[in-house]
Amino acid sequence: MTVFRPAMLKDLGAINALYNDYILNSAATFDLEPISLSEKTRWFDQFDEGGRSQLWVAHQDSVLVGFATSQPFRPKAGYRNTVETSIYIAPNAVGKGYGAALYRRLFLALDATPVKHAIAIVTRPNPASVKLHQQLGFRTVGELTDVGEKFGVSQSVYIMQRTKAE
Repeated sequence: MTVFRPAMLKDLGAINALYNDYILNSAATFDLEPISLSEKTRWFDQFDEGGRSQLWVAHQDSVLVGFATSQPFRPKAGYRNTVETSIYIAPNAVGKGYGAALYRRLFLALDATPVKHAIAIVTRPNPASVKLHQQLGFRTVGELTDVGEKFGVSQSVYIMQRTKAE
């Protein structure tokens, strides 16, 4: 049985393990060193169910298969109704529909808040992530070339934007 819900502190170990796997094995995040659980606990404190910053999880048979976040896009107050979203799916769960279902839960919750825009930064090439974001109403609005480095390789990103339907 698949369960989608706001994250709880008890999910943090599995969230951190999944994220650290992405750090070590993927260019999807530009973090270069694994994150300690104490650092991730401080990160967790920013989330507020029903607010602009949210953290949602997907569990299949009580095992974490993914998490999705919304966080402030920029620290300036004028950006308060724009968030940056991210999603991470366990490698053995990719392509099984968890990502779209999980992101839909996050956006349904965000659409009940004053948030008007969601921004996703997608390392390219990543056609699966681009397709997922497009399915959920994102469009590519820009590209930044060679702005990051991971595994000794320059990395470029797409900037994708979703605007809440009025």
